[in-house]
Amino acid sequence: MSTDIAEIEEGIVLASAHVGNQINVPDNNKFENCLSCGTEITEIYCAHCGQKNDDLRRSLWRLVAESLGGIFSIESRVWRTWGALLFKPGKVAYEYANGARTKYSSPIRAYLVISFLFFAFLAISKTNLLAVTIAPGPEKAKELGITLPEKSETDYVYLLNGYSYELLFFQTQATFESKANQEYIELAIKDMESQTALQTEEDNQVSISGFTNFLQHPDLFNSTFNTWLPRVIFFMVPIAMILGAIFIRGPTALLYDHLIHAIYIHTVLFSSLLLAILISKMIPGLLVAKIMIVAFMLYLPLSLKRMFKRSWFKTIITTIFVGIGYSIILIIAILGVTALSFIGNAG
Repeated sequence: MSTDIAEIEEGIVLASAHVGNQINVPDNNKFENCLSCGTEITEIYCAHCGQKNDDLRRSLWRLVAESLGGIFSIESRVWRTWGALLFKPGKVAYEYANGARTKYSSPIRAYLVISFLFFAFLAISKTNLLAVTIAPGPEKAKELGITLPEKSETDYVYLLNGYSYELLFFQTQATFESKANQEYIELAIKDMESQTALQTEEDNQVSISGFTNFLQHPDLFNSTFNTWLPRVIFFMVPIAMILGAIFIRGPTALLYDHLIHAIYIHTVLFSSLLLAILISKMIPGLLVAKIMIVAFMLYLPLSLKRMFKRSWFKTIITTIFVGIGYSIILIIAILGVTALSFIGNAG
């Protein structure tokens, strides 16, 4: 174990020094031949194996200073990438696909980092992407002899079977528990179970049972949902690539270009979701979800326009058809994941 840790630490130092300023390599630490493969070196890096012409044998303080310089160099690239991704749609994908690969973080790395941060944050903060609170509607309340809080008649606007529902987007489990009224939930569940008892189809019984469990324990539902969602989104990347390639073709719009663009778009999607969760701490999550949808409707055509340099007419048409096709496939996939989550909860 200690050997592994030492190797990791050495790798970090070597990687940091590798990206540091080439001018910082003292002459005494340079050699005529590569220390790894023995090839003659004329530049700072070996032309055969790529190792830097530097034995790193100097004072610890200077080595640490050079390593920090390398780290800050990496960080500047990260900030440059994310700044352009969020505020200059399509710029990173276009320049990266056309060869500017040391200027920005690679699409795969950016995608993996932000998706990891997103789902890690969901787990640590115990945030539910979606939860539902329920209360009897005005007519149902009169039937049951229940006096609703004054605010409930305006907050709960989604009516179904005499009950009104409030969708909670991007809220923590603690927020759900503070808003949920267990008495109302139990009343709704009893009504649903009485309806289920009259049904003979086993699939309907399982789906209703799963939904009642979701009303009581959205954290369990979201746990299953969050497990499958990254897999769904991962497979949506090549689908977005193919859909884009159907409508935009040419020597500057190869599958490679569409793949780079699709990965960066999904990277922005995850970063937007993470940002939406943070903003939902200050304003209602439903409003944040609506703003996010509108923002993406504007972001996508701007990104396509800058990436593929097509006319606005073709860009808008592509956005519409790709958006519709992508949405249909994504909704079907999410419904499948939702059904799986309900069945899992029912079991």
